[in-house]
Amino acid sequence: MMRPSVLLLPLVLTTFLATANVNAQDYTAPDPTPPPASSPPPPSPPPPPAASAWTPANVSDQAIQQVAQFAVRIYALSMKELKMSLVNVVSAETQPYNGGYNYRLVVTVSGGKKVQYDAFVWGILGTTSWKLLYFEPKY
Repeated sequence: MMRPSVLLLPLVLTTFLATANVNAQDYTAPDPTPPPASSPPPPSPPPPPAASAWTPANVSDQAIQQVAQFAVRIYALSMKELKMSLVNVVSAETQPYNGGYNYRLVVTVSGGKKVQYDAFVWGILGTTSWKLLYFEPKY
């Protein structure tokens, strides 16, 4: 004798397929909706803050002396002028920039092709984040 569930399965399956077929014939696709209006692009980020003014610095300050020493040594190494050394700092200015400071210096050196140089350095005191950006003869 067959179990009732085996007899019902074909009947349920046939009913389901017939209903699905009728529903598919009656189905009308909705009108395609236009794509949503494109939203305006996100606002651009604000411009970086204007650089602060340059502030004169004490040429005898230890930090200024270290920045000048860094500039002379890096330049001397890059140009293979190994006898070049810092004599003194003639003038110095600082400017806060990008989490550190810009340093604009005029230095006097010995052992170089010229005597005075303009130097431009960026760095963060107390770290190893330093860059010599410019080092050119003054005259």
